[in-house]
Amino acid sequence: MQNFISRPSRTNTNEFGHRREDSFDYNEFKNLASSLITCQHQKEWNHQPRLTQILLNQSLTVMFDGVILKEQCTLYPNVLKIDCHCIQLSQYQIKRKQLIHNNKKCYLLLLGNDIMLFFSNFDIQKHWYNQIKQFCIMKNLLVKYRLQEQLFQDFYSIIKKKNRQQFSAYIINKQQPFLEQTFGLLHESKNHSILKIKRIYEDTNNYVMITERFEGEPVFNFLLENIQFMEVQVATLIYQILLLLRYLNEHQAYHGNINALNILINRESQSLEIGVIGFIYYPFKQGDDISEYLKWVNLNKYYWSGFEENQIPGINSDLYQLGVLLYIITFYTKINQDLKRKSDPYKLFQKYMKELVIKYELIDETIEVLTQMKTPDSQYVHVFSSSQLDLIKKLLSNCSLSDALTHQWFVNAKQKAKPHNQRQGLPTLKTIIEIKEASDGEASKSQTKRFSIQSDMYDSMDECPTVSYLMRNILDYEKAPCKTHHS
Repeated sequence: MQNFISRPSRTNTNEFGHRREDSFDYNEFKNLASSLITCQHQKEWNHQPRLTQILLNQSLTVMFDGVILKEQCTLYPNVLKIDCHCIQLSQYQIKRKQLIHNNKKCYLLLLGNDIMLFFSNFDIQKHWYNQIKQFCIMKNLLVKYRLQEQLFQDFYSIIKKKNRQQFSAYIINKQQPFLEQTFGLLHESKNHSILKIKRIYEDTNNYVMITERFEGEPVFNFLLENIQFMEVQVATLIYQILLLLRYLNEHQAYHGNINALNILINRESQSLEIGVIGFIYYPFKQGDDISEYLKWVNLNKYYWSGFEENQIPGINSDLYQLGVLLYIITFYTKINQDLKRKSDPYKLFQKYMKELVIKYELIDETIEVLTQMKTPDSQYVHVFSSSQLDLIKKLLSNCSLSDALTHQWFVNAKQKAKPHNQRQGLPTLKTIIEIKEASDGEASKSQTKRFSIQSDMYDSMDECPTVSYLMRNILDYEKAPCKTHHS
């Protein structure tokens, strides 16, 4: 990089909008600007963009580490590249300011206390500000948004006051570790199962992530309501999560905290649309201390047996956690109704996970029962096939992502689903749940209702998939090219 002060200008004005014949003391201006930022930047500036869409690209005057420079600045999703420095924007707050020097205005953007961008034109400053702020940490949420209702623990519907546009709001405790890295991952991911971030706000104790609107609830809430899934629906749910894990793994990332509260199912959708929240991501290297991560996610000793071998979080831990989730769905039994009425789902989930014991002998015994063509224990309404149980065992024993994606259970579920795929206009989750609630109110003899989905066609596996399309393409995923998203 070259120092801006030593660089000659070919125009009649300098980079701050002053005519060359005007008296302009650069040292005086530099001292004035230096009072607004630190003399040495505090953050790491080596974050390579995951998404290569160029949002803005312009030669700008910048100041950091005590020098004023003229450099090419390129804005990617969540990354500002200044010369060779790649700056992750999700670790900064952004502010707009003005400096008046020699009766001339200079418009500024400040990223934390580390970086200052100079503009001679207000409209250009505003344009850069509007583009950058979508990735930065903002304040004063309630000035622009109004909370509507709580959908479940820490998840709300929210409305923008200016145009009444609806969004979702996900509240995250500031004590959660690795939030800068997690926010960066979410800003730089493009996958239908990851809720698209619109803004991130903060208050004293929490961050509030504003996302696209999602009408859904956690898998655990559906289990509490005794909603009985069909086999193809459980298989589709697991398969969509595996597709997300494949996407993350291709981008050297992972989820870090897969459980029955962080996988959401859309009640309004006739396809089994999911949304995934609760990410805890940090690019650990082998040998790094992961105790802070374990303290946050390790609700019980079954979260990943690999931690006993000092492995770092990654695709293996995600697959293990997915195995725990599938085990919970498969062998979930009804919770006492009195206890359910007295406790909220979040507390019930914590209690459930602390008491959870993964019974490998139960898996083997149930496989034996199914092999002998006998009926499994009626309390386990989501036990469908021996291949389903085999996948649970493999996920809990360090299988590969490829083996999981091509597992025989998905092939079998595809074959069983064919008659259902020919049906049209089947009710949504919301409709079935309303029917169930009405039925439960009539008499205690009512049975838990099964719900179905309508099969639609989509053109790409990376779009929102329906059951029929997913099932048809289970064995074809390796034929599709690995997609690094260039938006």
